[in-house]
Formats: sequence, structure tokens, C-alpha cells
Amino acid sequence: MTRWRAGFIHLLISLLVVGSVAAYVIYFWYPIPLLPMAKADELLMMVGGIDLIVGPLLTLLVYKQGKKTLKMDLTVIACIQICFLSIGLYTLFASRPVYLVATERMFNLVFVADILPDDRQKAKNEYQQFAITKPKLVGAVMPKDAKEVSRIVLSALGGGSDLQHMPQYYVEYNQIKEQILKNALPLINPPKVSSENIAILKKAALSYGYPPEDVRFMNLGSSRGFAVILIDAKTAEPIGFVNLDI
Repeated sequence: MTRWRAGFIHLLISLLVVGSVAAYVIYFWYPIPLLPMAKADELLMMVGGIDLIVGPLLTLLVYKQGKKTLKMDLTVIACIQICFLSIGLYTLFASRPVYLVATERMFNLVFVADILPDDRQKAKNEYQQFAITKPKLVGAVMPKDAKEVSRIVLSALGGGSDLQHMPQYYVEYNQIKEQILKNALPLINPPKVSSENIAILKKAALSYGYPPEDVRFMNLGSSRGFAVILIDAKTAEPIGFVNLDI
């Protein structure tokens, strides 16, 4: 076997591994419209780029048929590649989105690092566990205690945790659907939205299999950026996302 063939085979194996990882990340954590908003595209490209370049390139450099240390050389290369991939996977896992939180006027994508340990411990058991697959859809409701409301507002104004980052105030999504539908904007003649942006949203709705008149939208925020979420105009269930900052 020539070194070029060995390098090509290594590249194919790397493509399979990196492709599987990327498919998982995109399907569960970051749908394609959310990749730029969550800044995950850069990290995914870096992880994939390193693994796709380093391993096959090193194999191309060291491979020589009949070489006595060939097995050891390839083992070391594989270990290096696994190490790079493991670091990238851990970074993606440790920064993954765990909740899609709906408040009265917008949605928020909440990442692991956004939730402080103290707030997590105050939450109900069902909201203390962080999912390893898709972010859990929940609602968030302001407490009735005026002092606590003031604390939350001051924290948010100071750049700290806001309501959506405090799982002790999470509720089932069904409890907030009515407010969501009341405040969500229609795709047909919404106020203060440019015709260009509406055209993009309508096209997205059609791509998700919904006629524009059956869809509403709200802003989707996060600590990393903004996008738009489309919801069913009757059920308030999320339909999909659009990479658009309105």
C-alpha cells in the first residue's frame, strides 16, 4: 500500500467519525439555523478541521510499507487524533444548550454555563437534570414576591442571571402557551418588521411545511446571539428556527 492510499483511507475514516459527531451535534443541540447564533459553527469547524487534517497528514508523512515502527507510529497518530476529538467533544458537551425557555414575550436558548449551581439546586427535581439530547422546552414565570422580582431585574440589568437562567421559576410549557400566542407576531403584515425579513420568515415557514398564515414568530435570544423561532399559530408549539436577528 502506498502512503497516498494509506492517507486517503485515514481521511475516509476521519470523515466518517467527524461526520457522525457533526450529525449528532446538529440534530440534537444546534439545528443548522442556530449554529451561527450559538457560535457553534466555529467550534464544530475547528474540531472537524483538526481531525480531518492532522490524522491523515501525519499518516501520509510517516507511512512506509515494511517500516518496523509503523504500527507504533499509527497508534500514536490515532491517540493524538482521539485526544483532539475528545477535547472538542467535551467543549461542545460542556457548552451545549439544555433548555429552550419561553417567557411571555420571547424565547431563550439556555446553555449549561448560563445556570448557576445555586439556582439549579433551588429548582424542582425535574429541572435540575440537564439533558444530553435536545434542549427541554419549558416556560418561565416571574415570582409573585416583589423583592424577588426586584432581585431578578437588578441581576439582569447588571449583566447577571435573568429569569430564563433560573430553573426554580420554570413551569411546564403548557402553562404559558396562552401568553405566547397573545404576544407572538403573525407572518401576515406584522408591525415594525421589514418586508425583506418577512419574506425570509415566510420562506422558512414553507420549508418547514406550514403556510405562512398558520405561523407566528417570536425573538429567540441567548447569551451568544439572537435568532427567530417560528411557532404554530394554534397550538404555540415550536416549528423551527430562522437565522435572523430582528
